[in-house]
Amino acid sequence: MSDVHRSITHVMVLLQRPSDGRVLTVRHQPHSWHSPGLFTVVGGRLEADEFFNEGAARELAEETGILIAPDRLEFCQLIHLHAADGERVTGVVFLAREWKGEPYNREPGTHSELVWADPASPPGDCHPFTHEILRHFDAGLRYANVVAPEGTCGGESP
Repeated sequence: MSDVHRSITHVMVLLQRPSDGRVLTVRHQPHSWHSPGLFTVVGGRLEADEFFNEGAARELAEETGILIAPDRLEFCQLIHLHAADGERVTGVVFLAREWKGEPYNREPGTHSELVWADPASPPGDCHPFTHEILRHFDAGLRYANVVAPEGTCGGESP
């Protein structure tokens, strides 16, 4: 099978603060091959034995230390991403508005910081897919097709 049209699934969580509606983003380290120095939402690839919500809860715990039962995550959006390099990503996004504890950077080798971002005004230095996820979330859209601009890396981490 050719990597040119590889299709993968990503699961993501928008951890949204009730007080101001901001969502948690993670900035990737400058040495990241897919999004150097850029902000993305919490998430990653779905593993072979997981359901979407299970993978999303796992990614949230791995990246931020926040433990949420998968059935407590609310489905938020489905996004189909077409990267300029030919990669196709199905992104399943969940929302969490209630949790216990304070998120922290559990992957300092991968992320340099956690930042609460306004989904209505995503940071200028966020990954293009992340920008679209936040924009669609803010607009209340539950499905979107997104084509990445030329020169953008594909689907490792929206």
